Amino acid sequence: MSAAELTALGEDRHPWDWYVDESWCTEALIATLGLGAFADQHIHDPCCGRGTIPEVFDLFGFDVSGGDVEDRRGEWGFACGNWPFSIRDFFRDPPVRFGVRTSIVFNPPYSLQNGCIIAGLTSLMVARALRAASDKVCALVPAKWTYSDERYRLFQRKMPSDIIHLMERPSMPPGHLIGEMGDKAFRDGKVDYCWVVFDNRVVVGAGDTRTHFVKPRDAVFKNAERGR
Repeated sequence: MSAAELTALGEDRHPWDWYVDESWCTEALIATLGLGAFADQHIHDPCCGRGTIPEVFDLFGFDVSGGDVEDRRGEWGFACGNWPFSIRDFFRDPPVRFGVRTSIVFNPPYSLQNGCIIAGLTSLMVARALRAASDKVCALVPAKWTYSDERYRLFQRKMPSDIIHLMERPSMPPGHLIGEMGDKAFRDGKVDYCWVVFDNRVVVGAGDTRTHFVKPRDAVFKNAERGR
């Protein structure tokens, strides 16, 4: 993963902050919260990239959908099912009304939209997701995102129900550089990540947020699942 992933002016950053997460990150979310946490819910990823998050939930039997500013599903040999997808700019387009119980699970962009820096973009995307989802909003973010005056204000409005720390650092290469990076694309993550989970059906008071720590995979699984 390039260190420019979290650097606003990095030359190798994708103009839409498309960084590719591996399936194990979503599997860790589901394993930690349990399948029952998403029971009877539609799962939507508005920034689905190559489709990793919807595809994992689809394989677990959930009704899923995805959207993004362009169709990148299946990039770099990633296998995707036949779930609904639409071209949408989640940041600027009118919010989608799903008509069924819905949780939004996504790896949101950090600060870039079409090459332009948007201050506080991830927080804005999370706030928008909270308005669109009936149930949960699960955001895969750099661990340091949880700190700042801005996040404090967000959490005062809606406290997370869970924070799930991935004790193995994910490698999230910029999607447009994976081919160029070759075998190095999904090796040696340099940034700590966590899932921040909000639940619109639960009132979470100060001090009630649950904290979880996900055990790193062993070397055999890392090698077998690299890039998946």
